[in-house]
Formats: sequence, C-alpha cells, structure tokens
Amino acid sequence: MDQTLLSWLASLASLLILALLIHLWQRPQRWGPQAASAALVLLCLGGFHWIFISLHRYGEMHALIAGAATGLLALYVAAYGLLAGWLIRRYQLGALAIAGLITLLEWLRGEIFTGFPWLNWGYQQIDSPLAGYASAGGVFAVVFVTALCAAWIAQWRALGLIGVAGLHLLGVFLSTLAHTSPTGQEIQVALVQSAVPQQMKFDPQQRAGLEAVQLQMAQDASQTGSALLVLPETAFIEPWAALSTQTRLSLRQISMASGSVIITGLPLQDPDGWRNSAIGLYPSAGLRLDGFEARYDKAHLVPFGEFIPWGFRWFVDLMRMPLGDFSRGLPVQAPMPVADQRIGLNICFEDLFGEELIGPLDPRIPSDRQPTILLNISNLAWFGNTIALPQHLAIARMRSLETGRPSLRATNTGMTAAIDHRGRVIDILEPMAPGILVTRVQGMTGQTPFSRVGNLPVVLLAAALLLLGLRIRSPAKLRS
Repeated sequence: MDQTLLSWLASLASLLILALLIHLWQRPQRWGPQAASAALVLLCLGGFHWIFISLHRYGEMHALIAGAATGLLALYVAAYGLLAGWLIRRYQLGALAIAGLITLLEWLRGEIFTGFPWLNWGYQQIDSPLAGYASAGGVFAVVFVTALCAAWIAQWRALGLIGVAGLHLLGVFLSTLAHTSPTGQEIQVALVQSAVPQQMKFDPQQRAGLEAVQLQMAQDASQTGSALLVLPETAFIEPWAALSTQTRLSLRQISMASGSVIITGLPLQDPDGWRNSAIGLYPSAGLRLDGFEARYDKAHLVPFGEFIPWGFRWFVDLMRMPLGDFSRGLPVQAPMPVADQRIGLNICFEDLFGEELIGPLDPRIPSDRQPTILLNISNLAWFGNTIALPQHLAIARMRSLETGRPSLRATNTGMTAAIDHRGRVIDILEPMAPGILVTRVQGMTGQTPFSRVGNLPVVLLAAALLLLGLRIRSPAKLRS
C-alpha cells in the first residue's frame, strides 16, 4: 500500500479513536466511561513503552521498578484525558466545549512539570488535512479542530458530519497558503547518523573509539561537497577543550579541506555549570584549537536526564545513567550562519515545545537575524528502535508547518531526515544503522500567523468555550 495512504489512514484512525472515547464517555451506562478510561490508559502505556527501555536496558534499573515508573508516567499523561472524560460525562458538554476542554488540557499537559506533550492528539494528525491549521494556530489549533471533529463524529448527526467535512476542506485550503518565501540560495547539507551503541557512548574505556568513529564519519561526509556537515547530540562526550589535540585538529582540517561548516553536539563547561550544547566550526578559522566560532546551549532540559527534580534523588540513584546536572541556555539564541542561510538549533526534545522554538522568530527581531532553517540534533538511542523515533519525526514536521521553515534532523540512531517548509519528509535514513544523509534545503523567511502570536489565542478560545459550556450545563443525572 502507498505510504502516503497509510499515513493518512493512521491519522484517520487516531481521529476515530478520539471520537470513540468521547462517545463512550457520553453513554449513560457505567461501562462506557470505564471502557474509555481503560482504553486511554492502555494507549498511553503503549505510546510510552520506550521509557521502560531507557530505564531498564540502558539505565540498568530493575525491571519491576522500571515497569512501575513507566506505568505511573502513562497514568499521569492519561490523567488529563481521564479528567476530560469525567467533565464531558458529568456536564454532558456540547461539541465546542469538548473541543475547548481537550485543547486546554493538552496545553496544560505540555506546560506543567516542565511539560509532557508526547502523544498530543495534534501530532497524530500530521498527515491529515487538519494539519493545515498548524500555520494559523500551531499544534493546539490542530488539537482543537481534531477534538471538534471527533465530538461531531461521536454524535453522528448529519449537521455535525457536514461540519467535519467542512473543517477538513478548510484545512486543505489553509495548507495551500504561503506565509513564508524562499531566501538566499539552497544549500547542500550532510547529516551524520553515527549509530553508536548506547552502551559504548558513555563508556570511558570506549572514548577513543567513539571519537574515531565520529571523525571517520565526518571525514566521509566532507567528501560530499556540502556547505554544512552535522553530527548528532553528544557526538563527543567531552567539552571542546578536553578533546584530544588530535581530535580537534582533525575536525579543523576536515572543515578547512572541505570548506564545510561543522556543527556537532557536545557538553560544555562554563564557570556557572555544564550545558548540553552544539558548537559551530568554520573553515575561515583555520587551525584554531582554543575555541569555536558559534555555540547553542540547550534551554529546555529533560527531567532526570539533564536535571533532577526536587525530591527524586532516590529514584535517580536506582539507575546507572550518565546523568548531568546541566544549566539552561538562554531562551533566545542567535542562529548559526551557513552561506547565506541561518541555522536555528534545538537539541533533543526541545522541538516538542513549539512556542519556545518561535522565540527567535519574534517579529521584533530583524528578519536578517532570524533563522531560515531549523536544525534538531538528537540521541534517541536511549529508546531503541521503537515508536519514539517516528513520534519525534512527526513532531519535527509539525514545527515546520508552524513556522513555515524547513527542518533538518541529525540523530545518532534515527530518524535522521530533511523536512520541507510544508512539513513533508523529502529525505530520510533508515534508523539504527550508520549513514550520511546528503540533501539540499532551501531557507525560508517571513512569518506565519502562529509565529507571530504563539499559543495564546487558541488557549484563550478553548478556555472561553469550556467556561461557556460549563455555565450553560448543569451536572447530568446519569443512569448506572
């Protein structure tokens, strides 16, 4: 079957599942909401099962404890949906109020406790016409129209089904609107997928071998004649100054010989602490070994992986992970120039937070200082060859739709890909194997409505519709 059709069917299935959950929550019989709640918890557990892999296989946490922790996280994520179901049932909310409720709770889940926005209903519509709403209002606009369509489908009335068709047609129209335009010349990039085993990556005895692997892949990538060469997050696990003289010299020689800008992930140590960073090495700097020409510091840190939440030291002590107590980077950082393009970086799961990524696109920042291409570097080897990889790819595609800019992804194990400004994957490597993705990308400039205003309009609309729905409804008396 054609991959495009399969992707569309997956988005349709997600919409129908949400419609079924709403229908079950609205049923007067008690078994309806019980079935919906059980299904939602199982869906979240399946969607998050890769957390168990990181805790047990790589963190060496006991399987029972890792399983319990994964289950508790799934329950926490499901709790927002369970609350939605309870309110839908108790107040017999109408379709608009349901859409507002689900949207508001999805937004809260992405904000509270540093945010857990995985399994967002909007990301699951990335191959649906409803994704066309992303440029107008971001992923939460997609959540809103998805929830509204699901509520109308759950009611199964002619007028509601016409509304579902109308929202899909409007999404198709919105997807044809061009909010951004090409700028400069397209550039060729080489994205390195090292496929370094996670067990090797942080083993001190393997450090020399790790550096050799990365240098060899950088050398191979330099033969492609690309203007930009990208290695993934923590491609090197020592700060620039702590790398061997030979490693630093080799990277500089590769950059000079090929004329390529090299961006690579590594940790950096500053007087006020460690940071998960990316640095830029430019051929014009020659054989400079005492520093680098550009850097990006990760601003949104991973709980437990990059900082330890208060009161959870005991939990971290149950694992064997190279955890770091990292400091945050600035919320808005300058892009890295490459030819006449500007590369806006983010690291690992930072691209789950769309409103944070549009900070450098603030209209108050001159357009010639805004990024024209987005770049994510990641190391998802922690999660094996699981659905975590396509989940992250879908999220990156949503960021391109929201900003009207292409996205590049250089990862250790996948998905390493190039995405155009309309969210379409144009090149991709097979996961879990070493490779170099050579592709061409055209930078874009301009503002989408979302990059101008962020999430606020959609969140306010959702809250207003929910409050209105609660005001006009009294608690329903339901049969058991």
